[in-house]
Amino acid sequence: MGLAAGQARLLTITARKSDCEYQSMRLSHQKIALSRQLADLSNEYQNSLDQTKLIYDYYGTGDESTPLSYGLCMTPSALNEYMPILLTDQLGRVTLNSKYAAAARAAGIPQEGLGTLPSQKMRNAFIQALAGEGLITDQLASTIQLTEYNQGAGFGDNVNVVEKTIQTDFNGLLEYLDKSLGSSGLFTYDDTQAQGYVLSGEGSNIRSNFTDDTKSISIKQLLNGSYEFNIEGTTRDDKTQDETKAEETAISNYIKDVFLPAIKTMLMSALCPDESGSLAEQAFEYANQEIVNTFFTINGSNDYAGQKSTEIGHGKKEHESTVNAAVDAKDQDYLGFVYYSNSGREKGGFNSACSINLNNIAQAYLTFFVDKMNGQDKTGADGLDEYNVNFGHKSGSNLVNSESDYVFTIYTGTEVVDSDLQLAAFYDTIFNQICASGWTENNNIEDNEYLQNMLQSGMLFISKVKDDGYYYQGNYATDSYIKEITDDSAIAEAEAKYNTEKAKLNSKEETLDLKMKNLDTEISSLTTEYDTVKNTISKNIEKSFKRYNA
Repeated sequence: MGLAAGQARLLTITARKSDCEYQSMRLSHQKIALSRQLADLSNEYQNSLDQTKLIYDYYGTGDESTPLSYGLCMTPSALNEYMPILLTDQLGRVTLNSKYAAAARAAGIPQEGLGTLPSQKMRNAFIQALAGEGLITDQLASTIQLTEYNQGAGFGDNVNVVEKTIQTDFNGLLEYLDKSLGSSGLFTYDDTQAQGYVLSGEGSNIRSNFTDDTKSISIKQLLNGSYEFNIEGTTRDDKTQDETKAEETAISNYIKDVFLPAIKTMLMSALCPDESGSLAEQAFEYANQEIVNTFFTINGSNDYAGQKSTEIGHGKKEHESTVNAAVDAKDQDYLGFVYYSNSGREKGGFNSACSINLNNIAQAYLTFFVDKMNGQDKTGADGLDEYNVNFGHKSGSNLVNSESDYVFTIYTGTEVVDSDLQLAAFYDTIFNQICASGWTENNNIEDNEYLQNMLQSGMLFISKVKDDGYYYQGNYATDSYIKEITDDSAIAEAEAKYNTEKAKLNSKEETLDLKMKNLDTEISSLTTEYDTVKNTISKNIEKSFKRYNA
């Protein structure tokens, strides 16, 4: 081989060897990258083993087939009890998908909310926009728009249950109570019921006008006066003033602690709806307080045991039967305690009797209830209070009776509203909440995985209606229907992905190893050839120098 040719060959080998070394280094870097990818894949797989999903187990049977979704929350069904489950942000604003958001815009609801009660017109515009977005049918939209807009939906109203009521007069109320209460509508009394309330005095004796044949009367008889019910302290020759006071106190306490609560229980069974804080409930509290204030509180130094009283007669030292007969004949005309005493003596002396008519007290109690329900300042055509109760003779009061025009509302139970009203209430509730709290638009909210991530990260909350009819915001983990369970399908999918990707990486690594091995072989061969050519060149040079030196 000539010197020129040898030198050219040496340069070619050097270039090829350098290229092979570069390719080997590049493949080595690719192999390192594959190792990193494999490590990342392994970490991803390990993390996927903790994957969970949110399911909605409405019936509490452990069923895991119903995932929590935006559609489940915002579409009326038995699963949400026909009340929307709202997804709200940290500011309490309702999160809407694109269609609901478009309906809110079309109705003119600003994203910050209205800050006031919306109108029927705006509600109807919202319902029409829901139909335009395909969220409800046109027929349902027309049906809802014909129903009265419920401004209380989601703000205290039990929109899926309505009270069943009947309207009636005084006599109708008594007939209803008589039939509905049966034996539980009877007032029973024996002398021992009031005797236990005696505060002072010895030998005090209290009795009612109940006979052996009549041990109880009904609420109907009590209020219409068909049977007179009174309690009195009996007379005797040696009776003291303190004993009369003790008797009056005992009677008063019996009325306040036993008689009035019994009336309240019976009347509330018909006249008070099953809801706390109702006007009827307030009216009963008012009636109870006013009875006590009107007849059983201190008002003047001449009142015994702090009770108001009217002296209806006096005379010589009559026999006790005469005194009692006088009291019995008069107490039905008075509201409060009445007395018949001896001439020239203070009330409470011997042969003095106190008595109170409980028919009148019961009628006064019902009148106070009606006065509160009717409006305490309401007056009749004569300019006087339409219903009022005053101490003293009954002629000074306007009591509720069979001649009164007042219409009583009797609550006979509850019933579930029909389907059209249920659906109207569902969308009225959504409308009210976005008007009151504002709203935001999120186009990803219908993606279940996204929804779950937002709930688990605390970016969104669940807002649901409670027993009081109001919406409260809370974490999804506190909802008894929402369960977080292991996502077996996601784990299986992750495992399949891991195995597939790992096989791909292993295949790539094997290919790189083969290429690197081939390059190593080629580099070794080139190194040998390089040494051989270099040695040949050196020998040729040496021969040339020897020839010319010779």
